Amino acid sequence: MSTKDPPKKLTKRVIDAAEPGPKDYCIWDSELKGFRLRVRSSGRKTFELRYRVGRRQRLLLLGDYGPLSPDQGRKAALDAKHAVSKGGDPQHEKQVLRHATTVSELIELYLTEGRIDKPTKRESSWKTDATDLRCHVTPLLGKCTLPSLTTHDIARWQNEVIRGKTARTTKLGYRRKAIIKGGPSVVGRSTRTLNAVFNWAVKREIIKDNPVARAPRFPDKQRERFLTDEEAVALFQTLADMVECGEIPELYADLFRVLALTGARLAEIRELAWAEVDFTQKMIVLSPERHKSGRTGRRKTINLNAPALGILQGRRNETAWVFPKTAPYEGPIETPRRFWKALVQRASCPDLRLHDLRHTFASLLVKDGHSLAFVQKALGHSRLEVTQRYAHLNDEATRAAFDHIGAVYKNAGRKVESPTEVAIADNASARPAAHAVPARQMELFDR
Repeated sequence: MSTKDPPKKLTKRVIDAAEPGPKDYCIWDSELKGFRLRVRSSGRKTFELRYRVGRRQRLLLLGDYGPLSPDQGRKAALDAKHAVSKGGDPQHEKQVLRHATTVSELIELYLTEGRIDKPTKRESSWKTDATDLRCHVTPLLGKCTLPSLTTHDIARWQNEVIRGKTARTTKLGYRRKAIIKGGPSVVGRSTRTLNAVFNWAVKREIIKDNPVARAPRFPDKQRERFLTDEEAVALFQTLADMVECGEIPELYADLFRVLALTGARLAEIRELAWAEVDFTQKMIVLSPERHKSGRTGRRKTINLNAPALGILQGRRNETAWVFPKTAPYEGPIETPRRFWKALVQRASCPDLRLHDLRHTFASLLVKDGHSLAFVQKALGHSRLEVTQRYAHLNDEATRAAFDHIGAVYKNAGRKVESPTEVAIADNASARPAAHAVPARQMELFDR
């Protein structure tokens, strides 16, 4: 039989009837394009798939007939064609996987091929993963082979990261350096990232077991730094003074103000485009790929109060960005680390991070009596558990509710003759004595 014979549906009867010849030949399937059976002169019969990636033809060996039935071979071909339609290259992946024998090689494979399986993951998240893996995993575990890696190896790696073995400073150029911090603050996130890599490898059938899944878990230390009302006023006043003195450009000052007034994340405001600002509805509308919870496919709306709206209206410019780079450069401004550092030092808040403005926004909402569900929606959290860190700020409202319940039952043991007497007794107990002064006010008078 030659390769020019008309295609046939590859069924068991057709395959069994195919006799080996002096040379190899192929039988093409009539229903699935590119799917064929190669009959070798030795009698071996192999399912194959021919497909195209760009301008290049690729040939993928799916497996031998016998271990694979015709239906199984066709399903493998369909899965491969589906991966190609999503931008993958199964034959290239197969070649890479054949040599991905170390943790370092697996990490690099995940950072490239893993994007196919996680199309909704944000680019910023991929950059964070790459930093965690290349800076804290590869230096210590990179040369370990996958079959030999155990949970004990993962635990030992965690202890070494905690001791700061991966911490280092690298000079990048003139007045530029990269500071890699190890320690307990990064081991939790690095472990979760490495666990995601091995889970992906199990799903791709690169390995059969995930040794990271049984390793100890290190929860992130939640940082709770909120500005008090006095600190917030002082911060804004210091910001205005520094703008007036020319120490901080108005562009960056407005960025800080909008972050404080909206509770938005830095990237959401720093990369804000005019097309995302709705002045009529007084809100910012972000597409799913523009916010952290965008994997749900939903847009995010950020309401604008009067001060924030006024700042944005005053920033009208000819570019596409609300906070653009200085000409002739294009795009949004970079993260203003230097100006923020100068501001917090002048305001005597050296421990204040830029993200703490978001925490302060949430704390003010909670203290005003809004529910955690309301705060969750205002901040754009995908899960209520993330918002639970602000629950303790409701203690004052909780105490007031308990005091109210106590007031309801305070007359339970008192014997009174009539409802009128109850009212008189309540009024008498609630009315302060003549010229009585609260203790706090007495302290002020004493001063």
